Amino acid sequence: MHIFYEAALNIALLVLMANLMLKFGVIRDMILQEKRSFKSQALLSALFGGLVILSTCTAINTGSYNINTRAIGAMAAGLLGGPVVGLYASLIGAVYAYIFCSPQVFAMAAAFSTMMFGLLGGGFYPYFQRGKWRYQDLFLLTCFAEICDMICLLRFAVPVQMAMNTVLEISVPMILINSIGILIFISSFDTIFVFQDIESSRQLQRASKLAKKCLPLLLEGISHKENMQRLAEIMLEEIDWAGVMITDRTQIIASSQKEAAEEVDFGTEVPDVGQRAMSSGDVEVMYKVPLVSPMYELMKDYSLVAAPFVIREQAIGCLIVWVKKKWVLKQSELKILQHLVTLSSYQIALAELEQQRLMRERAEFKALQFQVNPHFLFNALNTISYVCREEPERARELLLTLANYFRYNLNYDAYIVPLVEELKHVQDYLEIEKARFEEKLLVTFEVPDVMDIDIPTLILQPIVENAVRYGINQEGKRVVRIQIEEEPEGCIVCVSDEGRGISEDILNKLKNDEPIGNSIGLSNVHKRMKNMYGEENGLHFRNTVKGTCVEMHFLKSASKEEKDENRSN
Repeated sequence: MHIFYEAALNIALLVLMANLMLKFGVIRDMILQEKRSFKSQALLSALFGGLVILSTCTAINTGSYNINTRAIGAMAAGLLGGPVVGLYASLIGAVYAYIFCSPQVFAMAAAFSTMMFGLLGGGFYPYFQRGKWRYQDLFLLTCFAEICDMICLLRFAVPVQMAMNTVLEISVPMILINSIGILIFISSFDTIFVFQDIESSRQLQRASKLAKKCLPLLLEGISHKENMQRLAEIMLEEIDWAGVMITDRTQIIASSQKEAAEEVDFGTEVPDVGQRAMSSGDVEVMYKVPLVSPMYELMKDYSLVAAPFVIREQAIGCLIVWVKKKWVLKQSELKILQHLVTLSSYQIALAELEQQRLMRERAEFKALQFQVNPHFLFNALNTISYVCREEPERARELLLTLANYFRYNLNYDAYIVPLVEELKHVQDYLEIEKARFEEKLLVTFEVPDVMDIDIPTLILQPIVENAVRYGINQEGKRVVRIQIEEEPEGCIVCVSDEGRGISEDILNKLKNDEPIGNSIGLSNVHKRMKNMYGEENGLHFRNTVKGTCVEMHFLKSASKEEKDENRSN
């Protein structure tokens, strides 16, 4: 019982030392840091090496061997500090144990096992890091380490009989003391991981709040200098950084700093830390600006951190911030930077996709503009040539109408136009078709006197053309009726005919966005309607007793937004 009482005092001393270490914020930050500088690694190694030495000094003398808690300090160094800290802290303890071990016959075994404890803890660092350890696993790992310690005593100590007697005497107390002790010691560090989780949540919330202000500035990408300058200024207003720099792959786009009395010219070359971040695709830290750097005089008192904007696994630029030099950069500062660039990268990618979508739609729109139906042109010219013989004045009117039709088709750059203008274009088309079919084409319009709404251009004519082409009734006449009903949120345009109705095959193709024959008319209109007014507002077909009715729902709000966007482009 005396042994366990003294062991409890030793463990209590280690726990006290752990709590004293945690009182210092710089030590907490170093333990939480994922990437440490050489100074941070050295300081942590010295601190945990000191704990190993303390455990050796406070060993319990049993006569044949001193029962100690070296395993706790050495393994904790690896578990909390990682492989490098575990290696060097255990090396410090091993050297001390080799020199001052009593009795000296066990010095080699004590030194070897101390090194093994640190390496074992460092090896399990990825499994136990960030406070995600399971205590039963930690208990079993320490039991295994102490069993290896006993094997070391048998292997390195001579005479063998003395080593065997010593192992039989101390093995059970050593295994129990160190296995239970490391659970108590490690649990002292739980508070910093709880603090880290709270701080990470707070920084994530802070980054999300900041993103609401910053992300709209990224809609035009990082090449827009005015937006990037404003973005840098907003970041400095919200976060305690000394300065911010935004770059693309080759040059600095914008920069801003708090502490400069006047605006500092950083030149155009991307700093080394930014180039490294774009090459690695990860956050990079420069604790000290090289003497040869042109930025040395400006940045000698700061540490620089760079995080890349990554789109489709390729860095397109980076965000560089600098802070006053400290022993260690807080993990929370790196986290909020990483959150910002991640959200920004998503926003830039979405903006690129949206731009590509708009460009594709514009290209499809231009293709629609230049898609002149050769049969329509041939038939129109034939019709006008016949009219020339009997009614020259009428032929002249038809030529002007045809010219207006193609002028609207080919020269109109606006993507959104008033419904009145689109309806006039349809009337020009029908005027030419009436001259061709004469009394066999009957067209009626039921429209309001005033129509205050904008719609996509060239959206009605393909539907009307389809009705003229296929809307033949049993009497051989083509009957087309165009109705417009106004609603509070927009209007409904219905184009109906008295033909055979639209087939299920065509309806299925439209539903699946598949092309219909060699024409892009109906499918193009259907897709444009859905893109602009929503999936539920594509073309609506109804087969009636008399024929087919095609309904189109136009919304005022969507038309206004598209018109504003078209104007800005």
